[in-house]
Amino acid sequence: MAERGDIVVLGGGPAGLAAALAAARDGATVTLVESADHVGGLCRTLTEDGCRFDLGGHIPFIHDAARVAWAEHLMDSPMRWIDRPVARVHHGRVVPGRYIDQIPEALSDLVADDGTAAGELGSHIGAGFRDHVVRPYMEKVDGWRLEVISADRSRKLRDEQQAPEGFWYPAGGIGALMDAMADGIARHGGEVRLSTPVTALTHEDGRVTGVQVGGARPGTLTAPTVICAINPIAVVDAASPPAPDGLLVPITMRAVTLVYLTADREQLTDEAWIQVADRRVPFSRIAEFRHWDPGLVPDGRTVLCAEIYGEATNDDPWWPLDDEALAHAVRESLVDPLGWTDDASDFRMLKVIRMPRAYPLVEAHRVDEVTRTPRWLMSLKGIELARGGTVMTAIAAGEAAAAGVAARTA
Repeated sequence: MAERGDIVVLGGGPAGLAAALAAARDGATVTLVESADHVGGLCRTLTEDGCRFDLGGHIPFIHDAARVAWAEHLMDSPMRWIDRPVARVHHGRVVPGRYIDQIPEALSDLVADDGTAAGELGSHIGAGFRDHVVRPYMEKVDGWRLEVISADRSRKLRDEQQAPEGFWYPAGGIGALMDAMADGIARHGGEVRLSTPVTALTHEDGRVTGVQVGGARPGTLTAPTVICAINPIAVVDAASPPAPDGLLVPITMRAVTLVYLTADREQLTDEAWIQVADRRVPFSRIAEFRHWDPGLVPDGRTVLCAEIYGEATNDDPWWPLDDEALAHAVRESLVDPLGWTDDASDFRMLKVIRMPRAYPLVEAHRVDEVTRTPRWLMSLKGIELARGGTVMTAIAAGEAAAAGVAARTA
């Protein structure tokens, strides 16, 4: 049976929630469909053994007072200001600032931006400083040489994820903000359908005609506009009739394993989030959630989240290890080589989450090829794309998509 409304939103992550919320506030009849049984995508807050923690570190990267006020009004609670910037390990010491934010005292040996991360960074900070400071960390995270990684990757990391003085964070975890957006959609008459996968995107004569969904309420949703806030490849793959040949190109997906440790001590370090370039250490980033919100963790305990990047293959140095062995490797690295504690034996495994397809990587020379997929999708009338890298860029993209729909229909 077909159901008709004004807007159908695909995806319940930050972009989809923001698009649906903005459209519902404007009076549109909105249905958001999400294949998972929860909203937020990766922006979730989990509970285990009396502790709450996010699915990895999710700094919202809010840079203006208006957005802080937006979030506080939505959640009906104040945002927390964390006065610790992201830190890094430098010459064996933990110091403030991300690797990518460092600027040499004197710019020298600048190179041309050739569309790669190597060129983009070299044109910004010089080749020598790039190779000495930024290269080890970025290549540890992404697994490719800077000469392969696209310039857009390094540019977005530097420009969209700045928090030089500290950062705003929602009390109760990043999931609290996602839940508040979902509640706001419902308050304004919109509908959020969980466990509802998209099975087909129907189109005719260059216009989207409907979205077929499965789950407990299978059927067809029709609306003048569909806002796509999920991977365009999945939507194009579900196109009916099929999309033209050559659009569905393979993309490398980076795997991430999250290892959570807990101990009966107040804290391990003074920092909220630390980047680690040393390849002897399994993780590239580690968050201590007591410093994000003390209310997440019971008194007298701390929770660490170690983010390990790699490939979901047996050739990867860390992925093949079982959960206990991986937790042991993380725990031992806190002592040696990091030296953050003399004895980490009181840290025990709380949870291990493996995500074999956590985020996409696109080689610099394949950017045009890969973007053919979203370009074709955008060529269809009646569809808007809403995607962003960070929490706030995704939310802004969702709101922009909803605003574009409102402007065309006004």
